[in-house]
Amino acid sequence: MRQSQKRSIFFIAVVLLLTFSAAAWAQDATEEATEAAAETTSQGTNLTYNSPVQGAIDNTSFTQIWTLQTASADRISIMVERTDGNLIPTLDLLDPNSQVLQSSYGSDETASKAIIQNFTLPAGGTFQVQVGRDGGEAGTTSGSYSLTVIPLATAQDNPNNTLVLDSIQYDTPARGELSATQWVSLYTLDAPASDIIQVRVERVSGTLMPEIDVRDVNGSSIGYGYLDNSGTFAQTSPISLTAPGQYTIAVLRQRGFTGDTTGGYEVTVKLVGAGESNASLQGAAGTVEYDTPLTGTLTNARWYEDWQLTTEAGDTLTINVERPESVEDGIVGNLQPEVILLGGSGQELRRGYLNSDGASAVIERYRLDTRGSYTVRVVRYSDQDGLTSGTYNLTVHLVGSGEGSPNLESVTGTIEKGTPVTGEITPARWADSWTYEATEGEQVDIKVTREDGTLIPLIDIQDINGQSVRSVYFEASRDRALLPGYTFPGTGTYRIVVLRDREQDGLTTGTYTLAISAPAQ
Repeated sequence: MRQSQKRSIFFIAVVLLLTFSAAAWAQDATEEATEAAAETTSQGTNLTYNSPVQGAIDNTSFTQIWTLQTASADRISIMVERTDGNLIPTLDLLDPNSQVLQSSYGSDETASKAIIQNFTLPAGGTFQVQVGRDGGEAGTTSGSYSLTVIPLATAQDNPNNTLVLDSIQYDTPARGELSATQWVSLYTLDAPASDIIQVRVERVSGTLMPEIDVRDVNGSSIGYGYLDNSGTFAQTSPISLTAPGQYTIAVLRQRGFTGDTTGGYEVTVKLVGAGESNASLQGAAGTVEYDTPLTGTLTNARWYEDWQLTTEAGDTLTINVERPESVEDGIVGNLQPEVILLGGSGQELRRGYLNSDGASAVIERYRLDTRGSYTVRVVRYSDQDGLTSGTYNLTVHLVGSGEGSPNLESVTGTIEKGTPVTGEITPARWADSWTYEATEGEQVDIKVTREDGTLIPLIDIQDINGQSVRSVYFEASRDRALLPGYTFPGTGTYRIVVLRDREQDGLTTGTYTLAISAPAQ
């Protein structure tokens, strides 16, 4: 082989050797670079609200990524804080595509913390929180850190804010707590009728500034209670429920999603006035006996009570209701009473309005049209919308029996000339009848005199058929009535009736003496 050929072969061998060695070196360098690149970012575990996690940044791992999963578009803050070393931390929030949503833009003035403050997530989902160091790969600081995701408010549609906690009963306080992760508490209220309610919520702990929203079955607000100037409670105005059914009581904090107060509360749904179909208003309180005092109590649940009255005639009545000055248990209340007389079909016949004293009402001398069943209803001022409650005393006075009453039918007795008789006029029997046997043309003096009481007497002479043939009014003194020299028109039985002034509607009563005598000479 020639010398020139040997040199060419040697040269080719050297080139091949060098090429192979360079390729092997490049592969080793790539593997080393890949391994080094893998070490620059490490993966943390899942993050949970208000639960700090610990990590570390160094020259081989100068960023760390943590996973955050949320159920809704919450409002959050994220804070990373150096716990040792000289780490100057940075912080980024990444979306599911690893794009930066928000950044701390470096550390704070102390160079020991990095904060993403008050950021609202675009939606619920999976996000990444990336912790790094100032200068990134080229940075020189390292050390351990603590990372915390702080919820400021879960979204309104978050399950925490839409879950019904419990049912609530009238006038029974319920307690709960509002926080950043649950700033709405929901309760159901099962209203048995078209009741009137008022809702109050009061802070019992923390910084909570509470408000109230009352919602109907469709979720529409029907009453709102804003925070009072004291900052400690909220109260709705009285709310008239439109129908029986289930309503929602929402306790929330002022400004809701954008608010920042938290703490414990007590909420009460006050029954202001039961609806007409509420079971608490059903049923009579009892029966009425004339001139017999009755006692009852009105409350928000039972703001009227019915008493049944049965009469045998179209009587004249006076009905009094009053708040007593004292009761045995010492609790009188502030009731402002009124009274209503209802007919057999429940129609209102007469109403006794609250007197100027604020403690009594009266239906004065009301004449019933006929015998039958009536209802005496004791009710508070302003009815269902009223605000008073307490004990009352009720008395239905018989002013005068009506025509056809058994009280007026019987004859008291017989009177003879020269023999006086005594009798009594009462509301039940305001006309007293005496029979007298007369002969045609007989002339007599007839006199009735009050013996005691307030009686202002009258005289009415009736024939056997009960028709009046002569009436006599009281004298100026009003204590007697006198008919001198009366001549009977025929022979037979007459009724000498002693009655009072104004008859059925009169107010006077008392005993009397009736005398028939020969005419005075």
